[in-house]
Amino acid sequence: MQRWLVTIEAWPHSTGKGQDADQRAVGDRVQKFAVRAVDMEDALRAADYIAQGMRTNPMVWRAPITGIVQE
Repeated sequence: MQRWLVTIEAWPHSTGKGQDADQRAVGDRVQKFAVRAVDMEDALRAADYIAQGMRTNPMVWRAPITGIVQE
């Protein structure tokens, strides 16, 4: 197993209350997660699971995976 650093952005829905308020509702724009995986394919699978979890927040519009780096 290797350690991988996954970067996912949290993009909020627009509520009309302003960009800062919308972003606070979903947390930091750039979020990093350390995962243990056998290879890149396994790390991507873990990243996808995390992104899916982030999208369960009704305020999250998109949660794109923007990076996967082996540490």
